[in-house]
Amino acid sequence: MLRVLSPLLLLICCQLSAWGQKYLLIEVAGNPHTQRIAMYDDLEFQLKNDDAGWYDRKILDMDPNGQMIMLGDSWVAIGDIERIRLKKKRALATLLGGALQVGGISMFMGDLWYTVQGEQEFSQGGMEFGMLNFAVGTLIRKIFEPIVYKFGKHRRLRVVDLTF
Repeated sequence: MLRVLSPLLLLICCQLSAWGQKYLLIEVAGNPHTQRIAMYDDLEFQLKNDDAGWYDRKILDMDPNGQMIMLGDSWVAIGDIERIRLKKKRALATLLGGALQVGGISMFMGDLWYTVQGEQEFSQGGMEFGMLNFAVGTLIRKIFEPIVYKFGKHRRLRVVDLTF
């Protein structure tokens, strides 16, 4: 029984690895690490010479020979994409901004509690400082958190097919 199953399992494993995968790669000059975006991932992008803003589409297919990707129901050439915004966020901005936001809310709520209780000696500037902390944390997260790649001289976008 084992003699029959062993070649069959080996054949199935070889067939699975032969199909390959297609990836959209973001390459930065001088950096050996690339960002990979797989098929069926959502892609937020901006087209060249288009003032409509950011589009959010799912990658349905990729053509490595023509360097095109199928976004939604239409094919888009890689050269027509000007910017990509990744779903992944920067960790330091998320941590610092979130800590300032939570600290600001707790200061605001603490000052509000002491104001309602009538203990004014404990509520001196906590509301204003709490709102300021929350605003600064929100600003840090809005400005520094998103990862946006603009393609041009030092960055490029390409489709690869990893077939073994």
